[in-house]
Amino acid sequence: MSKLPRVLSSLLFSCRPGDISRDFFPGCCRLLAGSRRDCYGTTAASLGDPLRFPVAPVAPKRPLTKTAHGFQWCDPYHWLSNPADPATLDYLNRENTFADTVMRETLQLQHNLEIEMESRLGKELSTPPERWGSWWYYTRVPEGEEYPVYCRKRAVADCDAWTFSREEVLLDQNVIAQRFGYAHLGMCKLSGDQQLMAYTLDVKGREEFTMFVKDLTTGQLLSEHTTEGIVSVEWARNEPCIFYTVTDSQMRPSKIFQRRLDSSTGNKLVLEDNDASRFVDVARTKDWRFITLNVNSKTSSEVYLLDAKDPEQALQRVEPRRSDVEYFVEHHDGFLYILTNSGLGCNYRLVQCPVDSTSSKHWQEVVAVEDGVCIEDMDIFHKHLVLYERRQGLPSVQVLDLPLSNFHKARGRRLALPQQVCTITPGVNQDFFSSTLRITVASPTMPEAVFNYDLVTGEATLLQQEEFIERNESTVCPAFCSESSSNQDEKPPMSSASHKYIVENGGRDLLDLSNLYVCERVLVPSTDEVKVPLTLIYHRKFKRNGSNPALLIGYGAYGEVLETDWCSDRLSLLNRGWVLAFAHVRGGGELGKSWHHAGRLMNKANSIQDFLACATYLLDYKYAHQTRLAAWGISAGGLLVGAAINQCPNLFNAVILKVPFLDLCNTMLDTNLPLTVHEYDEWGNPQDPSQFHYMRSYSPCDTVKIGASYPAMLVMASFHDTRVGYWEAAKWVAKIRDYADNNTSKPVLLKTSMTSGHFGEGGRHQHLKAAALEYAFLMKMMGT
Repeated sequence: MSKLPRVLSSLLFSCRPGDISRDFFPGCCRLLAGSRRDCYGTTAASLGDPLRFPVAPVAPKRPLTKTAHGFQWCDPYHWLSNPADPATLDYLNRENTFADTVMRETLQLQHNLEIEMESRLGKELSTPPERWGSWWYYTRVPEGEEYPVYCRKRAVADCDAWTFSREEVLLDQNVIAQRFGYAHLGMCKLSGDQQLMAYTLDVKGREEFTMFVKDLTTGQLLSEHTTEGIVSVEWARNEPCIFYTVTDSQMRPSKIFQRRLDSSTGNKLVLEDNDASRFVDVARTKDWRFITLNVNSKTSSEVYLLDAKDPEQALQRVEPRRSDVEYFVEHHDGFLYILTNSGLGCNYRLVQCPVDSTSSKHWQEVVAVEDGVCIEDMDIFHKHLVLYERRQGLPSVQVLDLPLSNFHKARGRRLALPQQVCTITPGVNQDFFSSTLRITVASPTMPEAVFNYDLVTGEATLLQQEEFIERNESTVCPAFCSESSSNQDEKPPMSSASHKYIVENGGRDLLDLSNLYVCERVLVPSTDEVKVPLTLIYHRKFKRNGSNPALLIGYGAYGEVLETDWCSDRLSLLNRGWVLAFAHVRGGGELGKSWHHAGRLMNKANSIQDFLACATYLLDYKYAHQTRLAAWGISAGGLLVGAAINQCPNLFNAVILKVPFLDLCNTMLDTNLPLTVHEYDEWGNPQDPSQFHYMRSYSPCDTVKIGASYPAMLVMASFHDTRVGYWEAAKWVAKIRDYADNNTSKPVLLKTSMTSGHFGEGGRHQHLKAAALEYAFLMKMMGT
């Protein structure tokens, strides 16, 4: 399912607790992860006979007939959705035991993989300090710990030099995790004087966040201001007044309250929205002139302004809600800068208007929509406006000087990035008066590098990059030494961005691993001849002769970009001869909102066909052997992969599905489940007969083929998942076993975490255990 609505980043720290890019690839933890390599241990070739497995559990059937629009169907495994039923827990435990039994002979391999990936992690790591006023903020992970510690030091100018005070620990997530067994930091916000800190924590894995307020002068929590069910938090300017959103019984943020910490008057309801398709959110403009109260659905938005210095004033609505029109607001020197998709096209453009004339009739275009270019986000500083863009699907950063004097011909300058196929992660960039932009750049062949960009000159300063230790050739898969033909006369069609990217770093010590690994982007024709971007990553000694294993990864929903950044864990596959392929199918956001719209609602079949086309491409152009092709999908990506294998069960040999969204129709018909109505704009409203039947035509649980031979599967669920119920994975596995050909060489495993939620355990080292299990499963099924 989807994330909460995206707003401009205002987290105090770069903790990225639920970063979706981490979900996109097994074991890819971006929490300050290192990148060292180590020697490798047992391979699947030395495991036991992969064709002999114990007998799988059988889920009892309890016939239940459901009806919609005159259509009846049976849901015999509906009972699994009752977590209080003892039979449910018994079945999940039996499935866990079965999965452990099947994978028992890979325990040594899993152990070796964990050690291997662990060796790439540094010891105590820290982020480069980032300045806000006289304070410098940073995050560090102590040696042997799972979670970050959030810190700061005060800097004082002394004779043209800086002196720093002792370190202040603002929050130690490890202490919280030790107390509760789990810790997920949601938001962390400082007051204007930087003496009060509000933060939200989930300690149960259910995404139920509690707000805490800490007095940084005393180090004490203000217990009277602890509040449950909070999603977003923001401070008023220069006074102890806080705004926060509260969720309803469906976990939907529906109300915004105001609370004065220096008064006993209690909470004041500022805004409420009772439409189940909308979320409310509170933020502020970068200059702290306004508090913004945002009411967003997936297709429309409405923004209210509140004076941050005088929050008792009345709300000012920027523009009334209009169907299929979204807009997001910043402020600078009496003008609002607005990203909106109103007007021609569906991608965002940048407009400007006076703060006292906010109606759309006063909007003047600053940056128009360009062909092949989509604006994703913006940030604003005292003298500059920054646009985060995608050009032909690749990241770009444009800087405009403020104030803007010529609305229709505003031209910026694009910052030089070290690589084209990369991921850009903005820093906190909290200081409005700074002339420096902090960003992190990573690519499949370049470990994460933290830069400061001078917004005046565009000059980049490398501050920090993950370490990489190159080892000898004995650590590389022996298959690379083969002299087999690479079939170079059968070249695939390449896009303009498919060549190797060599870093031109101007003498800086920037590490690029293009000498070891190749990253290329190709364009794959789908069934309707639309070209789908496919990113391929492989070892430079890889031979394209149709003998190697490959893993195809997809997501394709909510307009989210399937990022292809650095992940040291995946070296464990690349160095064993695997090809990693990222299918940027329609439904994602790589090519703008039109790309998203072409894979949602009544167009969802496009994303499935795109994924199948990418899989076929890997076989046709000999990137993979026909019996060594695997697929991987998480959450909504699980629906994509599940629907694809239902259409072509024999195409893949192994599949991993993590917290997968598989039971589309039953879930979307159940409005008692959290956030269901909010999802209608992405998947469709099943109350509409045409939309219901279309959804049912591809819903994985509803389209399992009887008697077909399905791939081996590792399906992973979380018992406390509030976004995708664990029962979707359980029902899918039970139905596959019941309907499909029971090929004993291709087991279907269900592994349910009984303690975590949608995002898993989340610790810096904890993720390695899950990654090792997934990799061992793939190697076992592929015989690599």
